[in-house]
Amino acid sequence: MTSLPMSLKSLTVLLVITFALSVVQSRTVQAEVVEAPADHDEISGNILEPFAGAYKEVSEIHTSYEQRIVKSLDPAQADALQQEANQKMTQAVTDRGMTIEDYNTLFQAIQNDPDLKKKFMTVLNQTR
Repeated sequence: MTSLPMSLKSLTVLLVITFALSVVQSRTVQAEVVEAPADHDEISGNILEPFAGAYKEVSEIHTSYEQRIVKSLDPAQADALQQEANQKMTQAVTDRGMTIEDYNTLFQAIQNDPDLKKKFMTVLNQTR
């Protein structure tokens, strides 16, 4: 049972990594986000839309698997569930044309800039 909290911790760590790494659809936009994260006026809805979709899906996957991992009494099963969740979260990001690195960069930018966070929340609320 001692490995169960570690599994949840690892799942949470991947979730955070996933959130910050992948958001950009083109190399040009990627360069803007990575090279100038402080200039959040350059971050448009075109970048935030795929990020918001990935964010929602990753959050849903995380919630679903976290509950399953907590309920699992078998550490091997918990580890297998963690790996499955990690793969699905990564896929959710890459399916939207983002890299994990860009997603995490944008996630950090959103966390550090109240105006960008407000812009993101608007896009998130409009995302299905």
